[in-house]
Amino acid sequence: MSALRLSAVVALPLLAACAVTVPIDVVREVAVDASAAGAFAAAEAVDLSASSGSLWVRRGQLDAVSVDEVTATVVAISSGSGAALNLLLAFRPEGAPSDGSQDVAVGSLAGLVVTPGAAAVLPGSSKLDAFLLSVVKGSGRFTAVASGSVSAAVNAVLRVEVKGSATAKVGG
Repeated sequence: MSALRLSAVVALPLLAACAVTVPIDVVREVAVDASAAGAFAAAEAVDLSASSGSLWVRRGQLDAVSVDEVTATVVAISSGSGAALNLLLAFRPEGAPSDGSQDVAVGSLAGLVVTPGAAAVLPGSSKLDAFLLSVVKGSGRFTAVASGSVSAAVNAVLRVEVKGSATAKVGG
């Protein structure tokens, strides 16, 4: 057997066991619109099939998803600069009731000051990992839900960014 053929025979099992890491970077803007101090709620539809590039293309090969962090950043303010924002972020599966009973909590933060660039970083979790893997293996759709309270009337936009990675099989 030639050295080239022997190398190919040895490399085949290694190639079958290889995996590739696919970055996850999903960004949505969510409006925070509260006409007075008190509670607010906002929801933004997310469709990964329309905007997630190689993550969506490789969805049939994915073994695992790891959400590193979810960041909420104030990107625009029409009114309410300086107000305190208490925020709960959650992801709602497609078709789940709007009462929040099936929402997957991303996390919460208290006292984010509504100023341009103010941000909070929430860590990923195994529940988020499992949720996002099921979304990618399914329709690709879910809803990002932001709710909480504000200390004054606020009209602002939060950019919610999910960062992480997915592992996809290559070969075998």
